Amino acid sequence: MSKETIAKTKDLSIDQWLELRKQGIGGSDAAVACGLSKWKSQLELWLEKTNQAKGKPAGEAAYWGHIMEPIIREEFSKRNRLRVKEVPYLFRSKEHPFMQANIDGCVEESDGTISLLEIKTANQYASNDWDDGLPAAYYIQIQHYLAVCGLHKAYIAVLIGGNRYQQMAVEHDEETIRNIIKLEGTFWRYVQTRTQPSIDGSDASREMLATLYPRSTNTRIMLPAEADPLVSKYFSAKTAEDAAKTQKQLAENCLKDLMKDAECGQTPQGAKIYWKSITSVRINGSKLKADLPEIAEKYSTETSSRRFAVTATEGGERK
Repeated sequence: MSKETIAKTKDLSIDQWLELRKQGIGGSDAAVACGLSKWKSQLELWLEKTNQAKGKPAGEAAYWGHIMEPIIREEFSKRNRLRVKEVPYLFRSKEHPFMQANIDGCVEESDGTISLLEIKTANQYASNDWDDGLPAAYYIQIQHYLAVCGLHKAYIAVLIGGNRYQQMAVEHDEETIRNIIKLEGTFWRYVQTRTQPSIDGSDASREMLATLYPRSTNTRIMLPAEADPLVSKYFSAKTAEDAAKTQKQLAENCLKDLMKDAECGQTPQGAKIYWKSITSVRINGSKLKADLPEIAEKYSTETSSRRFAVTATEGGERK
């Protein structure tokens, strides 16, 4: 696959950069476009690409990730005694123009071949995600970059918790790349035709729907025929969920009965169970309102949300 340069990123303003990102699928979009991200839904990405919603602003983690990038790049170079060059360009695939890439660096191997370098930072709470190697979403991102840039190998250098450096290598995976191109192509057709992608069962889709439709209006509508099978599916899943919850609670109660007042227990096969005492302090809202109503009102904020419920018959409501 061959590529072309869209722009030099250092010459772009934030607004220009964001506008160019809307014209294709970047590496950080790849897992989302493929429907394989646990953090973001296809619907949310589709709304951003079709100018119907703004992307979430970069937070503190993204800021420090940007600050640490040249330091980690230099550390990779020192540890591996390989020459690394920054690549401040936004590329686009000629064969599949919806695929974009903005890579962190190029590595010159000892035999003269060029590999890709991707730099990551992760906080200590995300350290478990790296225990078994490269997280799945990042693997898709790397294969996306390798496809756009026509390279055969990538290195990933990550700084975890600010003090633990880790690196790994990933080879070009042709089968995965074919699937990525197919899935991204399908998603991009949704963008071009402004056809909303299907809703999935992720928390990201739930949150996106709550953002899109934050308040109900005093209206009642007749839903299409597809709603009835969804109601049946909802109740079937709810029944299975309730049964699983009961079995889970039974197992938990039995384990607590075995532990009695012990804080930690270990099974013969090595599983560890914790039942710790935790002390917490909470504000008694009712008492505060009764004793100090002015202060309670001053520090109270009104929130709004929509309650979802499904009624099977006129008789009773099932939630």
